[in-house]
Amino acid sequence: MVSEAFVNIYKRKYVISEIQKASPVTNLAPALPRLLKEAKLRVRWYKNKDLLGDSEVPHHLMPPRTRMYANFSLQIDELTGNDTADYTCEVIRPEPWGPIRQTHTIEVQYSPTVKTVPEDGFLEVKKGDYVDIGCETSGTPSPIVDWSKNGEPMALLEHRSRIRFRAEHRLLAGVYECTANNGVGDPVKAAITVVIHDAPVVTTDRSFVHTAVGLRAVLSARLEYANPPARTSWFRDGRPVKLDDRVVMIVQDNLHQLIFRTVRKSDLGNYTFRAENKLGMADVAFKLTGVPNTASFKVDPALNKASPVTYTLYWEVDSYSSIIEYNLWIRPYYGKLSTVEPDAFTTEAAANLWSKIVVPGDSTDGPIHSASYTVRGLTPSTVYEAIVTSRNRFGWSKPSPMLHFATEPGFGRTLPSFEETDITPILEEPQQEEAFNITKAHIFERLDDTSNANTLKTWTSVVIFCHTFIYYLMR
Repeated sequence: MVSEAFVNIYKRKYVISEIQKASPVTNLAPALPRLLKEAKLRVRWYKNKDLLGDSEVPHHLMPPRTRMYANFSLQIDELTGNDTADYTCEVIRPEPWGPIRQTHTIEVQYSPTVKTVPEDGFLEVKKGDYVDIGCETSGTPSPIVDWSKNGEPMALLEHRSRIRFRAEHRLLAGVYECTANNGVGDPVKAAITVVIHDAPVVTTDRSFVHTAVGLRAVLSARLEYANPPARTSWFRDGRPVKLDDRVVMIVQDNLHQLIFRTVRKSDLGNYTFRAENKLGMADVAFKLTGVPNTASFKVDPALNKASPVTYTLYWEVDSYSSIIEYNLWIRPYYGKLSTVEPDAFTTEAAANLWSKIVVPGDSTDGPIHSASYTVRGLTPSTVYEAIVTSRNRFGWSKPSPMLHFATEPGFGRTLPSFEETDITPILEEPQQEEAFNITKAHIFERLDDTSNANTLKTWTSVVIFCHTFIYYLMR
């Protein structure tokens, strides 16, 4: 009688000899299940640490999309991003041998996905609070995140999935958009709207509105920002404006208008537009008047004739009433030495006095009035500055923007033919000045400052082979 131990040894040698006869290795696959069974070997597959399949368990009990073939190779169909994992083939041998394992890593590339922080894509904060927004991404390879604000790229020092800053100004509010891209499929985007609560901001293009009795006039204010929404109202001399069929208020988007369909003399005066919320209040003042608008100098080499001692000035002004007179103010514009270098000059205001010239008006009703005056007795090769004011029956206008002009080179000096005075015209608003060109006149105008689903890259299934590995284990 042959002992059981001898039979086991005999079978073991038989299996080994059958495996050694298989050449090449790929010819081993048909005989492998029989040989493993005779060698009492068992094969298991794991995804990370979770059991997927067992050679001694019916295949229909395996997870969906997963199958194990007769040669114990593992196949996964319809790959998704969740299939990225380590897959381990474990061969369990009889005693005294322990199990042997081999691990395969599968990385399924798929296009990115984005989830905003906060999840609803909307964030409200008070001015001065911190804004913390982000985009949580997934995808293989790991996506790169870029940011833009209101459609304009943000210049960040590095790619980041989260942004944090203090809401110090209302202009930091807007739509922040993140773009995730990993080179697989198309980039994906997500937007977060950031709202900053702040007091209202109100502006206007014209605070001085010239009109006349019987005409139509409009006071316009723009509500640039208000969050929470602001309550708005119009006042005259501190009292609410009475509205009727003749005086109406219209609101379109953020533009608020007070319209006088037919101006009466009693309508002339000072008005205020006010916007107010729980965080503050903003006012903008208006003056509805018959006083002339600010005059403007005309610069044209054909008109502004210059000589060493004379210069002709032209200007225009809007006024529905006739102009009674103009005041033309002239003075030399001197640069002052700031260092010992001969060419080192400063544009600091000169200390010389203004000279006033009274120019007669006209008898026309306008609305556009033109005037000119030739200033005589000037100094050759000298830069001058000039302003002009206008008067009608309602009063004097504001001073015009500053004009710089220069006389031609020449000899001699003639005393001015007008009277010098220490009366300085007061500019109600500062004028923005620029460097002048001495060869021609130039007008400097004030610049208004306004607060303005997973996608596979290539494969849909994967097959992992185990029988070659087993062959080498049994040699």
